[in-house]
Amino acid sequence: MTAHRAPGSAPRPGPRSPVPGPRPLVIGHRGFAARFPDNSLAGVRAAIAAGADGVEVDVRPCADGVWVCHHDRTRARRPIARWSLAALARAGVPTLAEVVGAVADRWLFVEIKPLAATALDSHLAELVELLAPRAGRTRVISSSLPVLAAIELALPRAPRSWVFGELPPWLPNGVELSPKHTLVEALLPYGRPLHPWTVNRAARMRRLADLGVASLTSNRPDLAVAVLRG
Repeated sequence: MTAHRAPGSAPRPGPRSPVPGPRPLVIGHRGFAARFPDNSLAGVRAAIAAGADGVEVDVRPCADGVWVCHHDRTRARRPIARWSLAALARAGVPTLAEVVGAVADRWLFVEIKPLAATALDSHLAELVELLAPRAGRTRVISSSLPVLAAIELALPRAPRSWVFGELPPWLPNGVELSPKHTLVEALLPYGRPLHPWTVNRAARMRRLADLGVASLTSNRPDLAVAVLRG
């Protein structure tokens, strides 16, 4: 593996995460995925109450142009982009604005799911308006390098991470890395800040903390807090 820029797609170097201290940041995966519905306000609040340093949520724009927290592209076989905000609210799907309010001054990892360039361009201003006031406590993550490149230009103060689940043949410049936790050892020689997911076992949490990862995202933020602060 060699580190180089993918022509036309990899962002330039951006702000680095602050070193979290003697332990990695604990980030609740989709709020508190082990005990609450994914990306729910209840899960977000429970993770914060458990002592997590922050939470991660997945976001997409709905038919009304509002960014909502939903992992899958579809719901009941219908694209989220065709769901109204009112219908999603009735189904218990929170807006990103509601999550921003719930996390207060904690870290918020916002995973922007892959979007067509036209869809991202249409809704980017609303996302920036929401996140810019807390850019120093927001990490934008995505598996899409074009999405990260757009965020680099629109929200340069927010750190960014590339999400991947398999070891890539090359690493783009200018972004931190959010790999599946099983890839951490292979990525250590490249000297990038690492934000692995989804780390749910105590022994693995300790191992990754010893390796110096910057954060770890877990379905069990309560366990991670107990292990890393105990």
